[in-house]
Amino acid sequence: MTRIADSEPVADRRDWAKVPVSERIAYTHRLIILHPRFREAVALLENCHQASRQTSEPICGALLGASGVGKTSVVDHYYRLHPAQDTETATRQPVLKVTLQPDARPKGIAADLLLALGDPAWSSGTVQTLTNRAVRLLKHCGVELIVLDEFHHLFDMDRAKVMTKASQWLKVLVVNTRIPVVVCGMPEAEYVLSAEHTERRFKHRLTLRCFTWRTPQGKKEFCGMLKRLDESLPLADLSGLAEPELAGRIYLACRGVSDYLMTLIRSSVVEAIGRQSKRIELADLARVHQRSLAQQRVLAKQSNPFIGAVDRAALDRVQPADQAAAAGIGLTPRATRRKPRPVTASDYLGGRK
Repeated sequence: MTRIADSEPVADRRDWAKVPVSERIAYTHRLIILHPRFREAVALLENCHQASRQTSEPICGALLGASGVGKTSVVDHYYRLHPAQDTETATRQPVLKVTLQPDARPKGIAADLLLALGDPAWSSGTVQTLTNRAVRLLKHCGVELIVLDEFHHLFDMDRAKVMTKASQWLKVLVVNTRIPVVVCGMPEAEYVLSAEHTERRFKHRLTLRCFTWRTPQGKKEFCGMLKRLDESLPLADLSGLAEPELAGRIYLACRGVSDYLMTLIRSSVVEAIGRQSKRIELADLARVHQRSLAQQRVLAKQSNPFIGAVDRAALDRVQPADQAAAAGIGLTPRATRRKPRPVTASDYLGGRK
């Protein structure tokens, strides 16, 4: 029985059939495709991390984008490249990921930092004592880069107001620790970055967007992503994910959202492995879409794109999920008008065309 390393693919994809099912599934769930926009986001983190070692002032940055476009995957990938290491005196954490809580305040951010640093008394004390402890622990643990996730929590959506004290506190933290900070969040985080206390500090910014199907370049990029993904799957044969018609169906199923795309493909691989198949079939994609994606808000009003015909002309007009548009575009007019019908077994077994 062939075995694989933690993240290594087999040399010949036909050998996947010899790998234990549990290892193939585990490999599938770890799989990340380093496509160009992913690499660009990783490069932003790398630049802020490394450049600050050669400058007198920390280089800070921002990674923004709608939910599901891959911000967390980028940060997790970079964290794995710079893992924590236990030493005789402390746990050294070159990259510290901190998730900010809603309604962020200076005391709350300081507590979030201490929690990420492993302080057992992370919530005990005044804002000043928490801040002082955080500054000491950041140095003690050898933190070289701080990543603040959910940074949009510093913007009060209800009152359309930036949490001024929190942004001031963050500026002071950067100045006092000289540790670069990269913030990640939804597009409304831009309001926080445009505030007086943060605008100059966070010069390096990148917005991750959904894949698009509306331009030739967008189609090429999306199909290129599918091709690389297909080549990386732990299946004996290619599944033809990048072939024009199937690629269009997959685009409708995810509307360019990376998280939806990976959910669809990973779960379809599990379906194929469970059937002892060498490749993903249309029926696998249909089952996964109905089970895992059909209830998502942006997809809820359209029929299953892996069942029935696809209107190519309408597909070319479909909007990415982060550019609000009506669901249902891309299906044939008849499929667009009708309510989603109950799915039958024949749909999943290839009996309905």
